[in-house]
Amino acid sequence: MLRRFKFFGVGALISIIFLSMGPENRMKKVFYDYIDYFNPEKRVVSQLSSADSTVYFNEIGESSLNKFYEGAWVNHELTNKDSYPQFFVIENIVENKNVRVSINFYDREKRKDSIGELKIFTKSEIVLVEEGIEISSRSYKSYFLLITMFLVIMIPVSLLVRKLIRKRRLKDE
Repeated sequence: MLRRFKFFGVGALISIIFLSMGPENRMKKVFYDYIDYFNPEKRVVSQLSSADSTVYFNEIGESSLNKFYEGAWVNHELTNKDSYPQFFVIENIVENKNVRVSINFYDREKRKDSIGELKIFTKSEIVLVEEGIEISSRSYKSYFLLITMFLVIMIPVSLLVRKLIRKRRLKDE
């Protein structure tokens, strides 16, 4: 078993080295994607940005909205996820200005396509854009939860592996 573990460790190390090399650092991108997976704020922003259709506010266009979404966070005090449509308040600092965007998000809307079949789609509608106001601070709660989950899983696993290695050594002697 220890021999298999060594082979696995060498293979994992070689794969990490190969993934880290190259024009784009794929290992870094995958690592950040795993971290962002557990971040509810990133999920909301990516859900809003990848909606099937977006109704823009008269002051904001698609390019400025995509620029706004980079690094944006959710104001949980003003957001109402239980209503329909869901109401999200997204905040960010863009060009040294505090910006708050209020968005209605319609999930699982139904519409007929050109053939006449009923299709399900998502729609985000920008309701209000406010600039130069006081915004909330970013929450790092999800990152702390991710670290806690990692430690809760890895500490018992490492203790178990250590116990198995000791048992194997005693058996070999």
